[in-house]
Amino acid sequence: MQELRTGRALQLEGLENARNKVTLGFKCDAGTKISLAQEARQSGMTLSEYVDTIISARHYQNQQSTNSYFNSDFKLRLEKAKQENQQILRALEFYENNTNLKNLLFQHQGKQIQFQDAYGRNQEIRIQSVADIFTVIVHSFKTN
Repeated sequence: MQELRTGRALQLEGLENARNKVTLGFKCDAGTKISLAQEARQSGMTLSEYVDTIISARHYQNQQSTNSYFNSDFKLRLEKAKQENQQILRALEFYENNTNLKNLLFQHQGKQIQFQDAYGRNQEIRIQSVADIFTVIVHSFKTN
């Protein structure tokens, strides 16, 4: 048996910008309508207001559960990023607050330093920061 469809096609254009409530019509069995009408009356609402409240609450819960999934994923990624950031800050603090590097910077700041790199090439660098001191030290070691 072929299904017979009646009614109009959905006209959804323009609904995104609608400022007022719009009508939603649907068919249900009589028992459902009676039950909803009784619940609406007990809640001091019209049937329309009650059904709107139920559907809106369901829609809100679905949005919240979807948002909850994305929020929990975001929170996990944020926590991981915070942990990685703490590791980087500890490494940077060790590097930037190293007493020996700071003393060498104080002694040689503004000076042009010549050194031989690991390959025996003469290099020259003007010392302006801890990074420059670190560069001289690291590049002075011979590696295998």
